[in-house]
Amino acid sequence: MVVPKDARGGRENATPDVTQAARYAIMRPMNFADRLAHASRLKDSVVVLGIDPQLDASGAPGIPPGYTLARFCCEIVEACAGSAIAVKPQLAFYEARGLEGMRAFCEVVKTARRLGLITIADAKRGDIGTTSAAYAEAFLGDGDFACDAVTVNPYQGSDALMPFIAKVKNGRGVFVLVKTSNPSSGEFQDLNAPNRPIWESVAARVNGWGGDFIGASGLSSVGAVVGATYPVEARRARELMPSATILVPGYGAQGGTAADAVASARADGAGFIVNASRSLMYAYQKNVGAKPVEAAAEYAEAMRKDINAALAARQTESLARTA
Repeated sequence: MVVPKDARGGRENATPDVTQAARYAIMRPMNFADRLAHASRLKDSVVVLGIDPQLDASGAPGIPPGYTLARFCCEIVEACAGSAIAVKPQLAFYEARGLEGMRAFCEVVKTARRLGLITIADAKRGDIGTTSAAYAEAFLGDGDFACDAVTVNPYQGSDALMPFIAKVKNGRGVFVLVKTSNPSSGEFQDLNAPNRPIWESVAARVNGWGGDFIGASGLSSVGAVVGATYPVEARRARELMPSATILVPGYGAQGGTAADAVASARADGAGFIVNASRSLMYAYQKNVGAKPVEAAAEYAEAMRKDINAALAARQTESLARTA
C-alpha cells in the first residue's frame, strides 16, 4: 500500500493536522475616539490643521507665488505636523478646482497619513439613504478620498446619517453639525422645537447615536461640531453630550479665542479638538516678508500653547471654586 505524502517535507499525512495550526486573534480596528485621545496625549495638543486653500480674491491669491496647490498644502502639513494631531481639508476648496483640486486633496490625505496625522474630511454630507451610503463609502471606505472621519449634516434626519454611523465600527469617526460657528447659524439652529433650541435636540440625538461607540478613553467616535464663537452654547453642548468628541471650528479668523475653544472640553480637559484654517494657512500675510510655510508652523505651535494655557487656566479656576 502506498502512503500518500503531502508537499511539506514528505511527511506521511495526506491531510494536514489542523489541530496544530497557528491560531490568529481577530484584530478589531482601534476606536477612532481612542486614537484621537492617544494622539492628543502624545503631543500634548488638540490642534487640527484646516487645510483650506482659499480661492483667488482681489489682491489676495489663494496660492502664494511660486507654489502649486498641492505643494502649498502638503508643505504646510509637513511643517505643522509636530504641533497638530489631525488635518481637516475642506472639500469645497478642492472641488472648486476640478481634477487638479481633487488630486491635491488626495496628496494632502496621503501626506498626513505618512506623518501619522489623523484625517478628517470636512465634507458636511447628508442625503437620502442610498446617496448617504455612497457618500459614506467615498469618505469612510477604502477609496481614493477615504479619511479617518467625516463631518456630516443631520438636518435630513437619522436615515441620512446611519450609513456614516455604520462605518464607525470599522474604526472610523463622524462629526455631526450641532452648533456651527458662522454668524447666522442661529436662524434655524436656535429655533425652539418645541421647548428647546433645535441644536439641543440634535445634540441629544448625537449623544444617543454615540452610546454604542464609546471607547476605553470614555469618548465616543460619534462626535459633534460646536463652534468656538458660541462658548455659552458649547458648555451646554458638553452637558448634553458628555461622551462626545467635539470638533471646535471658529478659532482665529472667525473670532474665537482659546478661552472660547476650551468651553467644549470635559472637566478632565479631554474630549475636544480645535481647528484653525485661514488664520493658519495665511499667517504669512500678517507679517511682511514672512514665508508661508514657516509662518504656518509658528502659528500652529503658538496655537497649541495658547489652547493649553487656556485649558490649564480653566482647570485652575475650577479647582479654586471647589476648594
